[in-house]
Amino acid sequence: MKRFALAALAAVMGSLGPGPAMATDEGSVVRGGRLYDNWNTESKNRSPNEPHPAFAVKGSAVSTADTWRCSTCHGWDYKGKHGYVGIRNRQGADPTAIVALLKNATHRYGGLMSEASLLDLANFVSHGQIDTPKLIETERRAKTNVASYEEFYGTICAACHGSDGGRLREVAPIGDVARQRPHEVLHNLINGHPGDVMPPLSALGGDFAARMLSYVQTLPSRSMSVSIAHGARMYDDWQVETSAQRQSLPHPAYPPKAHFAADAPTTWRCKECHGWDYAGNQGHYATGHHATGIKGIRGMAGADPARIVAILRDGTHRYDAVLKARDLLDLANFVSAGQINMNAAIDQRGRARGNGARAEAHYRTICATCHGVDGQRIITAPPLGRMARTNPWEGLHKIANGHPNEKMPALRKLDQQLLIDILAHLQGLPETR
Repeated sequence: MKRFALAALAAVMGSLGPGPAMATDEGSVVRGGRLYDNWNTESKNRSPNEPHPAFAVKGSAVSTADTWRCSTCHGWDYKGKHGYVGIRNRQGADPTAIVALLKNATHRYGGLMSEASLLDLANFVSHGQIDTPKLIETERRAKTNVASYEEFYGTICAACHGSDGGRLREVAPIGDVARQRPHEVLHNLINGHPGDVMPPLSALGGDFAARMLSYVQTLPSRSMSVSIAHGARMYDDWQVETSAQRQSLPHPAYPPKAHFAADAPTTWRCKECHGWDYAGNQGHYATGHHATGIKGIRGMAGADPARIVAILRDGTHRYDAVLKARDLLDLANFVSAGQINMNAAIDQRGRARGNGARAEAHYRTICATCHGVDGQRIITAPPLGRMARTNPWEGLHKIANGHPNEKMPALRKLDQQLLIDILAHLQGLPETR
């Protein structure tokens, strides 16, 4: 009798199947939300090396990896993006049917995600979508005293993000992100961040998350000048600036017959291909040991930093594998808004178009503490007079932005003619010790 009862119970449990139980599992739903955001990060699997076959947006700055993210096509408001339909019409649908869609010839996730992950993602699509535009607009009109959420933020979020939202290099300052991409941040507040320990707030309700979003939107921005100067030092040598491990293999895009092909760390420096004058094969690096035939970055001046970030992450540059999100954004900000007009500052003979005498006091007070009055105090570097004559473009770049991972001040906020005058003063210092 006992064996019959157990068999009967097993038959009943088997007939129920995993669908209804899993569909109401909040843990499954929020994990599905993180998979929707970035499934390969959440599941620690690599996305394919080719763009998703269904992604056919011409001229898009979307990286190859991002074409495989659900959020790229279906949007953070779940209404669709880049001309693709959203997932709103799948709310309340049978998760099993959604899993079948995820495996079909259009989506092709069957061989990329486990069955458990596919079911979690389906549970999110069916049970986890919220009306983000409505929540954000309702909260905006309610004019809630968001300052009251400072203590929630300070106790739940600040341990990782810092009280000002700018502690993590993995993300841009979250105040800026919340103002620029509120739907994405609301999604993350409710579901957490892929592959990370960020606590999902779904159990506290959408209204709570929307109010938290409103508070986060009050957090300060990072200074654009600080971002650009850091990005310029990354352009110089990001491995030194970030204290990263030096690369052991040459950059895949560096020409194998170029002079520094055997010096792996050098091949990963942006300046090594694009030049100190930012002109690449059309500038000072057109010939000589540093010649690679690769074009410069001048054409990207004024471009959307998001587009530049996508280029930095593409199959040619591959910097998403070695740089944090904040570093990529800072580098993009430099390329977009921080390039110096080197032709206006330095003539064809390499002489600064400035007056060194005008900058003597500035050099002796701002620079000489480290470099010495004659520019020779730092014995691990060549005399400043020699550097300024042989490579004035590097000199001006560093006067404006500082040296990677050093305490050298970045002077880019001063009048640019003064920086050129400082370079002219350096060119008057002795070349030999």
